[in-house]
Amino acid sequence: MFPATLRRLLAIDDPPERTALAFSIGVFIAFSPFLGLHTIAATLVAFLFRFNKIAIYAGTFLNNPFLTMVPIIVVSYALGAFVLGRPVSIPAEGVELIKNPRLFSSNYYHQVVVHSWYVVEPFALGASMLSIICSLLAYPLTLWLLRQHRKRRQESP
Repeated sequence: MFPATLRRLLAIDDPPERTALAFSIGVFIAFSPFLGLHTIAATLVAFLFRFNKIAIYAGTFLNNPFLTMVPIIVVSYALGAFVLGRPVSIPAEGVELIKNPRLFSSNYYHQVVVHSWYVVEPFALGASMLSIICSLLAYPLTLWLLRQHRKRRQESP
């Protein structure tokens, strides 16, 4: 999967700077905390700024639901919890709500909302931090890779 995506990314005829920018924006979207909205966000950004869709989707689909989504969520949560000075584990109250759901109790849903913030806040912070860091790393790395590929292509007969 990754080699095919890389080949498509290297074959794009846009300037390397623009392709690298589209890819790094896709990476930013991939690590963002807005789960379920990544493809929509990538499509909107691609159309608004006329980015190559292959480049932006290649970056966005680093967050693949079958391979990378769970590790990204776990690392995002752990990073956010660390920065906030919280333990990485879910508090006992939250675990109790998961283990003993009271689906017909309005108080149960109130407690779910109250305790879910304990998980959502560190996840959102960690995901935002990863989003910025990974996209800033992706741009120069992708730009270098694209330039090297074009240089090799021009040197070969």
